[in-house]
Amino acid sequence: MAKQTLSDAELMFSAAQIVADSAANTASTNELDLGATGMGEGVVIKGVVNVTTLTGTLVVKVAHKATATVAVTDNPITLTTIASGVTGQYYFALPQNVNRYVKLFYTFATTAADNTVTAYLTAEQR
Repeated sequence: MAKQTLSDAELMFSAAQIVADSAANTASTNELDLGATGMGEGVVIKGVVNVTTLTGTLVVKVAHKATATVAVTDNPITLTTIASGVTGQYYFALPQNVNRYVKLFYTFATTAADNTVTAYLTAEQR
């Protein structure tokens, strides 16, 4: 039996988001305000990317800045690269130097209508 991962709506970047664009840097549905999450400074913030369908390689980046409305050009950092056809949960840690507002950006190597991503921050330690 798979272990249940803890998640919260306020920590959700994407919930079963369908990403069909290979043009690069498709934004996650939500931008998160780390100042509102209750996660303290100096704490390693973990995240999960769950890929249920994947055609082509997926690169996940986080962009961040001190004010709201994060764009892909705001201090982008690659979190993980997932190989074509490999589905499941992938864990990452946000770099400790990220600013208050964060957003994920997805780049698929191939255009497909069925690339599905769920991504969120979690209090679970892995």
